[in-house]
Amino acid sequence: MKVAFLAHGTRGDIQPALAIGAVLDRRGHSVNLCVNADLADWATRSGLKVTASDLDVGRFLQSDEAREILAKGRISTLVRRVTADERRADESIAKAVVETTTDADVIVSTLGMALRGAAVHETIGTPAMNLYCAPLTPTGQWASLASPVRDLRAGWANRLSFKVFHDLLWRQSRPSVDHLCDQLGAERLSSRPALEAIPSLHVVSPQLVPRPDDWGSGQHLVGPALPDADLRARLGETIVPAGLEDWLDSGSPPVYFGFGSMPVLNPRALVDDLIAVTQELGVRGLIGAGWTRYGVRREELPETLYLVDEHLDHQQVLPRCAAAVHHGGSGTTAAVTRAGIPSVVVSVFLDQPFWGWRLTQTGLGTTFPYRSLTRGRLTRALAEVLAEGYLTRARTFAAIVEPEDGATRAADLIEHQALA
Repeated sequence: MKVAFLAHGTRGDIQPALAIGAVLDRRGHSVNLCVNADLADWATRSGLKVTASDLDVGRFLQSDEAREILAKGRISTLVRRVTADERRADESIAKAVVETTTDADVIVSTLGMALRGAAVHETIGTPAMNLYCAPLTPTGQWASLASPVRDLRAGWANRLSFKVFHDLLWRQSRPSVDHLCDQLGAERLSSRPALEAIPSLHVVSPQLVPRPDDWGSGQHLVGPALPDADLRARLGETIVPAGLEDWLDSGSPPVYFGFGSMPVLNPRALVDDLIAVTQELGVRGLIGAGWTRYGVRREELPETLYLVDEHLDHQQVLPRCAAAVHHGGSGTTAAVTRAGIPSVVVSVFLDQPFWGWRLTQTGLGTTFPYRSLTRGRLTRALAEVLAEGYLTRARTFAAIVEPEDGATRAADLIEHQALA
């Protein structure tokens, strides 16, 4: 069969689609992915067919403007800015979606493309599924990602927050969906597609997020969809730099510091803070630069702090660490919990506060917003999770979730949906 993945966003948004697509490809299916331009070359290394739109997500997220918006927690401003970029790329996105989904047996869409995938489903009739990196189907057991409060303490209020989120997504995306319908030669949709009624694959561990009892049978918690060793090798992510290997071997397990695709407002000031925090706590620190350019040479750092500019293989490096300070992205959260180490989540937006909340609820970490980051607060939070109780719980949890294989489980369900 032909499987079309509509995926755009950051690496964390697209990586699960690559992992699942690789499984389907090995089973003999044809897999096509539509991705944003800035990650097209990286995705193409997977060996899967990739169609790129003109949208460049990374260019904005690495800008000074984005750093300031995120550091100050101005999420509504961020949404408007990202939407404006997307609107300018609408024509190319629509063309890429049409090319990717033509003659497809099933369409699988990430959050940023879910309404477009639903539009193809409703106008053309192609079976559709959603691929979510966080639980996005309405429930009364917690609030939506749009809510500043994780649990509104009333089932009706929690469910209402999801309606607000989906309605906001529709208002922001409707012009783009209209443009896609025009490209398809189909009638425009008169109302918001019911994303909550579409079967969804939540690449989330049911140990970290128990399945809500008010979900329908089409909602699946499949576990994290992480790339296997073969896919990681094709993506160029299995090699630990020799200098880092030597440094890891030379002392105690370090604390990992990494904010992934989230831009750091003042990188040099953060490095100074990390030097002070690690020295005060008497620990070593490993900084994964992600999309941030810190502008610091390794020889400027104390021997107890190591900076890696290239992408780190989390699956190899994190098990050699003592704890992780990170932004709370879904992929990083999955990698940290499977590594058996506790977290300090310094969240920025969207699903990141949710993951910080879940890690706190399960005793695997603590959390606070990035805009509240200070040297003292980070020191206190890190001292808390380096206590023995957190490490014991993290190791126990890792042993429980280690057998989960979200990519294989998701591939099974996609095959079933296409043949239903």
